[in-house]
Amino acid sequence: MGFFAVAYSIAILFILIGAGFLCMKGGVLTRDGISGITSFVVNVTLPALILQSMQVPVTDTMLSQLFPFLIVLVAFYGVSFAAAFLVPKISGSSSDPETGVIRFMMIFSNLGFMGFPVSAAVFGPESLFYVSLFNMTFSFLIFSVGVVLLRPDMGKYLDRKLFLNPGIIASGVGLGLFVTGARIPGPFADALDLLGSVTSPLAMIIVGALLATLSAERLLTDRVVWTVASFRLIVIPLALFLILRPFIDDPLLLGVPVLLAAMPVAANTVMLAEEYHVDSALASRGVFVTTLLCIVTIPLITTLLT
Repeated sequence: MGFFAVAYSIAILFILIGAGFLCMKGGVLTRDGISGITSFVVNVTLPALILQSMQVPVTDTMLSQLFPFLIVLVAFYGVSFAAAFLVPKISGSSSDPETGVIRFMMIFSNLGFMGFPVSAAVFGPESLFYVSLFNMTFSFLIFSVGVVLLRPDMGKYLDRKLFLNPGIIASGVGLGLFVTGARIPGPFADALDLLGSVTSPLAMIIVGALLATLSAERLLTDRVVWTVASFRLIVIPLALFLILRPFIDDPLLLGVPVLLAAMPVAANTVMLAEEYHVDSALASRGVFVTTLLCIVTIPLITTLLT
């Protein structure tokens, strides 16, 4: 069941990547068009997705699981951050922009688009509670820590753009609504849901469009990308499993974070790399290769967990 859920999700992603590839090759998309779509996603649809994803009701179950979840969350990002600072050295990263993209790819996996259906298939619908909590944390970190990783100069000088971008504003508002239990009125919530739903499709189309500008030889021989794929898909989830297993008895609280850690590179990596003018080509290669390989690695990880 887990294998078919993975295969189904990946098939959707590759159809979208193929659409972007063909649009770029056929002249439907141009570099200027890619920049325009990227800006629209980063500043409009992704903030809408973040805001709507934080509309999770606070329940007694959530409160009772808060402390163990925080322990797991610290371990989850602790392993990811350790890999983020190790992989650039192992892969022989040659520039700051490249290093920033590598670190971003190590920390942020595709836990939204793929995490929900795969977790539901492997562990059942009750696992989606934990996926939602991880997704909220992801949404908050991607526009704060994520942007600083891609553009260290913005964090070093506390650039006001870091705090005033639509993503971080949406994260702050969403967190406030979550804590207070306030709900967005129906028509606005539905509009945000519709806007947010186009984020993943547009991100994968841009991945395909950027891949159309690269050579196949570069994709197959890129040492950096294959090192990233090894850590993203195998080393990080296995390390997290070994760290959590002695302390966590709940199979969901152990299994869900390990499964999410095994997801491929987040498609949003490409969007943000393009928006902040760093190595979006490397980001595209990372998304493509890890998404392709995870059809083999995720079933192996789920076998370990189940």
